[in-house]
Amino acid sequence: MRRGRLLILVAIILLLGVAAAFLFLRGVKPPGGGGQATPIAIDRQNVVIAAQDISRGAVIPENGVILAPFPADAVVETMITNDVKQVIGRYARQDIARGLPITTGMITKEAGDLLGTGSTASVAIPPGYTAIAVPMNRLSGVAYALRDGDNVDVIGTMLMVDVDADFQSILPNSSMILLGNNAAPLTGYACQEVKASEKGLECINPEAPPFARVDTEATTGTQLYAKPSESQRPRLVSQRLVENAIVLHVGSFTIQGAEDQAGIGAPAAPAAGAPPQTTPQVATGPVAPDIVTLIVTPQDALTINWAIKSGVDLVLTLRGPKDDSTTETTSVTLKYLVDNYNITVPTKLPYGLEPRLTLPVSPVLPNDKPAAVPAAK
Repeated sequence: MRRGRLLILVAIILLLGVAAAFLFLRGVKPPGGGGQATPIAIDRQNVVIAAQDISRGAVIPENGVILAPFPADAVVETMITNDVKQVIGRYARQDIARGLPITTGMITKEAGDLLGTGSTASVAIPPGYTAIAVPMNRLSGVAYALRDGDNVDVIGTMLMVDVDADFQSILPNSSMILLGNNAAPLTGYACQEVKASEKGLECINPEAPPFARVDTEATTGTQLYAKPSESQRPRLVSQRLVENAIVLHVGSFTIQGAEDQAGIGAPAAPAAGAPPQTTPQVATGPVAPDIVTLIVTPQDALTINWAIKSGVDLVLTLRGPKDDSTTETTSVTLKYLVDNYNITVPTKLPYGLEPRLTLPVSPVLPNDKPAAVPAAK
């Protein structure tokens, strides 16, 4: 019995000894002991670090970089190590803050290789799409309700006329008679005014020749020679051009460095001794946006560009945030309105409005600036 207890005591002493040896080797001070822990060695590697702030485009000077130890397990392959000569004399491709490790992507040998990383706006454009700017005002821009990220449709309205396919001029064409040597007409039309000359009969009013069309009077059956009383009237048509475009930005983007140009164009200071000049204080407020940038497909971008260059009137309509449906639309013309909206064609009456209306009256919004009056010549 006594012998078993002795063996147990010896086993406990051995276990305590092994634990103390393990703690000592790991650098942990045993409880109650006066020894110091052994520090664990960490592998380090020298990397090139900016010793001062370096501006984008600047040439890196000799005192601009230093070698400094860096944890080896934190060094990546793009960091420049062991030799500052790999950096000195290179151009900085970006702003480099003091104390920042320099990587190969931060420097370049060629000054022309200093293009930035691009705009933040381009990051928002999905692959396969492009952005285009569209002019707008309060009426065409949904009363300035548009915000970045909204979805809109683009409606185009234009005037159409009939043109001669060969001449590409508005119909009807002007016409005049061709006379032969014996004064006999070579064409089927006659001039309004003809005179005799040494060359024979000549048309003296070619600017306003008759237009060839013969009408039959409904009551008497008499054939009448008809010509237009005015130029051809254009026909109005409206249709949706682009569906579900994304608003990238409302208004103009901020130009980098524009704040540094604030002093440009400011009035010069008065000369010494000159009386102070007083200028009226004009109240300034937020400027209404006159442009919006849309994310569209490349084909829709071509359509919008053609419409803008052709003077097509563009109007934006706002969609719901979760509305990604597609719908068919029909071009709206005068005939479409009459046929689908129960519009009655006005009866010809023996009275009318004064003054005579030749164009629809456009709404004048009180907050809009008045149109500029052209100066008298």
